Amino acid sequence: MKRLVIIGAGFSGAVTAIEFLRRAPKGSQLTIVNRSGKMARGLAYGTNSSDHLLNVPAGNMSALVDEPNSFLDFCRKLDPEVHSGSFVSRKTYGVYLSELLSRSEAESGVQCSRITGEVLSIHSADNGAVIELNTGKQISADHVVLAFGNFAPARPRVLQALDNCPAYVPDPWSASALSVQLEKPRILLIGSGLTALDMLISMRRIYPDAQVTMVSRRGLMPTSHRDRLPAPGFSTSICDDLLTVPASISSYMKLVRKEVARSPEHWREVVAALRPITSQLWERLSNEERRRFLRHVQPHWDVHRHRVAPQTFRILQDALAASQVRLVAGRVVSVAVEGDCVSVRLKARGTEQVVDGQFDQIINCTGPCTDISRISDALISYLLNEAIVCADDLNLGIKVDKNHAVIEPTGRSLSWLSYVGPMLKARLWEATAVPELRQHARTLAIDIARRFASDVSDLV
Repeated sequence: MKRLVIIGAGFSGAVTAIEFLRRAPKGSQLTIVNRSGKMARGLAYGTNSSDHLLNVPAGNMSALVDEPNSFLDFCRKLDPEVHSGSFVSRKTYGVYLSELLSRSEAESGVQCSRITGEVLSIHSADNGAVIELNTGKQISADHVVLAFGNFAPARPRVLQALDNCPAYVPDPWSASALSVQLEKPRILLIGSGLTALDMLISMRRIYPDAQVTMVSRRGLMPTSHRDRLPAPGFSTSICDDLLTVPASISSYMKLVRKEVARSPEHWREVVAALRPITSQLWERLSNEERRRFLRHVQPHWDVHRHRVAPQTFRILQDALAASQVRLVAGRVVSVAVEGDCVSVRLKARGTEQVVDGQFDQIINCTGPCTDISRISDALISYLLNEAIVCADDLNLGIKVDKNHAVIEPTGRSLSWLSYVGPMLKARLWEATAVPELRQHARTLAIDIARRFASDVSDLV
């Protein structure tokens, strides 16, 4: 019988597996490979902290397109007070995904196996592939899905001198983050977005008296969702308007600004209204216009589009008001290791002012790296060296076609290899959150299940 191998067991890998298990012909095989052994957790939902909340309300966090209340029903079994607008912990969501995967395995006619290990190589063979693991095990597959998610931030060039410095944390989710043996550590967070806010929340529990500085080029901070969702009495036709104007960032922004100016208190609803057509808007743009967006608009888009729970936002506001956190709009000019700490020079944005400071720990919170040429990962390096995958023109992810098939550097789509996950943003832009990723996972799983079923019928 046919075997599907999914490499990666975060959200995208887990949901692809769940949707496949529900649809694949009886007797099919599914193997899920994950290096950490933490199935259905991944970076986002592997946290053990109840302080880390989802950035999307529970009512829109179902992993299943066909069952929109799946997650909400799960939460209500734990706490009847949870409603569609509640922001629950990411830890809870990890438990939900894990249980959903286990139940799907138990109820499916598919033979499913889970393997903990690291993929060393993937070779095409007999209309499929052979996968070799670091355990020495080899797996034959008729189809392979790459479902890796987000990777550690890329290192800013100015921090090169800190490569071997214990005070520098290149990956904010590593075990070395927040491991300073001081009661009042001086901590510098490079970045002021969602990752930095997560670090701040963890830090306040471990080091309540820490002196924290956040630095980012524009000094932009996350924005919050409304306390009550949704806002009543607002409608907009901006989607129809945007799809008829010339495909340029200036045209898009002119319309968005005009719509927000019409009702400034509803800017969140204007941004949310764009969600169904964001990928269409992106696909209409030339590479030149996309570069213009990345250079001038993306930082502002990110803070308004990817909002945080109101409770999370209040933690940031309280910390700023109490002077527990200092926000610097600017950049790091230089760093120098001095004993157990690091001396840093910060240049304020728009001025020649340079501020000197000393820090016991510096954490890179600049966000996931999407440039695969800069990602330090054995599997990514292998796929690049063997010319199996290639970066898109803007280094936002990997090239795939409209059916999620991986595209080789030659431009040929691989019939036996697909990708699903946040690196779809290279083609679609809006492909980093649950409401979009669950749809991509479902579409891909249905396509593979149908192909497997077709092959079975051809043999009968």
